[in-house]
Amino acid sequence: MTEQVIKNKKILITGGTSGLGLNLVRIFLEKGYHVVTTGRRELPSSEQGERFSYYRVDFSDLENTAAAFKEIIKVHEFDMVINNAGILSPVHRTITKNGLEYTFQVNFLAHFIINEIIIRNHPDSKKLRIATLSSPVYRFAKVHSISDNQYSAIGAYSGSKLYQAMMCSHLDEIYRGKNLLFFSFDPGVFSSGIYRMQSRFFSFLYKIAAPFMRSSGKVANVLASIITQEEIRSGVLYNYRKRIKPIPVPEKDAADAFWKECREKISSFLD
Repeated sequence: MTEQVIKNKKILITGGTSGLGLNLVRIFLEKGYHVVTTGRRELPSSEQGERFSYYRVDFSDLENTAAAFKEIIKVHEFDMVINNAGILSPVHRTITKNGLEYTFQVNFLAHFIINEIIIRNHPDSKKLRIATLSSPVYRFAKVHSISDNQYSAIGAYSGSKLYQAMMCSHLDEIYRGKNLLFFSFDPGVFSSGIYRMQSRFFSFLYKIAAPFMRSSGKVANVLASIITQEEIRSGVLYNYRKRIKPIPVPEKDAADAFWKECREKISSFLD
């Protein structure tokens, strides 16, 4: 790919103000892309430049998220999207202003809305690649009703990562035949700042273990190489070694009910 072609390309990276997201921002700026990123805090001025655009967006507020992206797509037309923003679940069940469990909304549903807004306004003639960050713990989760009030921090987090993995195959099925490609990415265990919402004890243990984990920079390089490579499978999950892994498939009735609930929740934000 020529330098001029790359300079004309735009990528959206959600949650690009720290950790893996910030590493991805730096990688794609170095490659010559125009990088658009979101976050809840400003980036250092050293990260900013003519090929960089930042938008403050709060994924715990769906009105704010939808409104922000309706403005973003008026300015930017993307070639790639990386759904990276996410949190570890709060110790205690937390409800957003939209009446939804915090982790479910921030990690998954806000990205579902973002993807739909971008896709519905994307030119049919232009290719678009969308990657979504999952996690190894997606394998331990099951599909639940959005209104389920049972809560555990690990259950909420693993569930959100399962839904992120499922989202790529769901969107691939819905939009098959268009110039769209979707995949999810399991980065394995790596060090990041995602522990910030956890208890002091958990944060202390995480900081001790972090030096022995894979670095977020290495993970970012792998994901960047996958999303930019010539041939990619759509509707699948890649792991850190670039191997395709199966996405757990819930029973059809459970999956249909889940996606019906999700689409009912986001429909008012897409008008």
